[in-house]
Amino acid sequence: MAVTGLSSAYGNVYESRYTSSKKEVTEKQEAEQAAGKKYTNASEYYAYLKDKYPCLTASNYKVTISPVYLEKCIKDPKEAEELEKNLAHVPVSKQMETVFWSAQGARVVNDELIFDENGNCCGSPKTYVTNSHSSSGSRNQDEKIEKRAKKKSAMQNHYEKRKYLREQFEERQARKALIRGQLQERQEENETHESLQGKSVFSRKRNVIRAMERYEASILKS
Repeated sequence: MAVTGLSSAYGNVYESRYTSSKKEVTEKQEAEQAAGKKYTNASEYYAYLKDKYPCLTASNYKVTISPVYLEKCIKDPKEAEELEKNLAHVPVSKQMETVFWSAQGARVVNDELIFDENGNCCGSPKTYVTNSHSSSGSRNQDEKIEKRAKKKSAMQNHYEKRKYLREQFEERQARKALIRGQLQERQEENETHESLQGKSVFSRKRNVIRAMERYEASILKS
C-alpha cells in the first residue's frame, strides 16, 4: 500500500508538471503566432487584445493603452510579447489589490491602469483610495475627493494645453525672428553691393574726366 501510494503521488506530480509545461508551450506558441501576424493599425491590434484579455473589458477597473505604444508593438514583436504578458497578469493583480484594500476597510475609486507611449504602466491621476463604508458622510467625502480629482485632472489638461500653445507661439516668434534676420542680411548685402557699384561708377566717371582734362591740356600746349 505504501509503495502504491508513493507511485500514485509521483504520478500526480508528473501529470501536474506535464500539464503546466504543456500550457506554457501552448501560450508561447500563441504569443509567437500573434507576434508573427501583421496588423495594419492600432485599432485592429487593440481589437485582437480586447478579445483575448479580460482586463480590457473588465467592469470594475479600466486599462488604457497608448495608441503610440500599440503601433510600437505592431512593429516590434518583443514589445508585443511584453505587453501581452503584462495584460495577462492584470486580473490577478487587481484581485489581490481589491482583497488588500477591502481588508483595510477601503476601496479604489476610478481604478484605471495606463500604459504610456513607452509601455510604462502606472495608475491614472483620477484613481484614489477611500473608505468603503456606505454612510452618508463617507459618500459625501467620496464625492468631494472625486470632484477634486476631476478638477485636478482638468487643471492638468488646461496647463498642458496652455504649455503647448505657448511653445507653439514661441516657435512661431523664433521663426519670424529668423526670417527678419535673413531679410536684414539680404538688405545689407544689397546696400553693400549698390554702394560698391556706385563707387565703381563714380570712379569710372572721375577717370574719364581726368583723361579729358589731360587731353585738353595737351592740345593747348601744342
